[in-house]
Amino acid sequence: MRPAPAPSSRCLLTAIACGLLLASGCTNTDTPDTPPADVQTAKPLPKVQAAAPAAKVTLVIKSWKDTEALIAANKGKVVIVDLWSTSCLPCMKEFPHLVALHNRFPAGKITCISVSCDYEGLEDEPPESKRDQVMDFLKETQATCTNILLSDPDTDVWEKIQLAAIPAVYVYDATGKLAKRFDNDAGDYGDEGFSYKKHILPMIEQLILGSDNNQTRSPKP
Repeated sequence: MRPAPAPSSRCLLTAIACGLLLASGCTNTDTPDTPPADVQTAKPLPKVQAAAPAAKVTLVIKSWKDTEALIAANKGKVVIVDLWSTSCLPCMKEFPHLVALHNRFPAGKITCISVSCDYEGLEDEPPESKRDQVMDFLKETQATCTNILLSDPDTDVWEKIQLAAIPAVYVYDATGKLAKRFDNDAGDYGDEGFSYKKHILPMIEQLILGSDNNQTRSPKP
């Protein structure tokens, strides 16, 4: 018998390759196109809402006449006008209570106006020269209410409104009428003078309550 012919080298290589595939298994090793599960289910980060900008401390220079016009323009609200200066220790002692009053009630109910009487009328010290020292105190007390530096000399204003000395606080009701002026010209409040806590705040609360009652009262038929 004639012996079987020897396989060619190409056939031998093909046989070896097939054997290796059978040994390892014919699995698909291609990388999937879809992202991993944790990436697929990841949610976008929530948008962070920017905080409202904090109120700033401001200061404007006005005459007393313009200040009176501003008071009249706030008719419909209870208006508190505090006359003070950085050279008046009792003024600065009570001033933080004006700031607290401004922060306590809604802007639709009250308007707080601080009026600095630091300008003394000296030619070499105009009102603008007092701005820095007044602003320093306003920033220290975080007074974000309406702040005015009078352009009229302090004594001229006091003479016009018949005021002996500061501190003095004007309170106007919602009709624009002067409800009361707090001062110590007659010594009514003793050596310590009036205070926001004991004298002014109770009146403000009553005025606001009365204003609310008037607004909700039904008109007569």
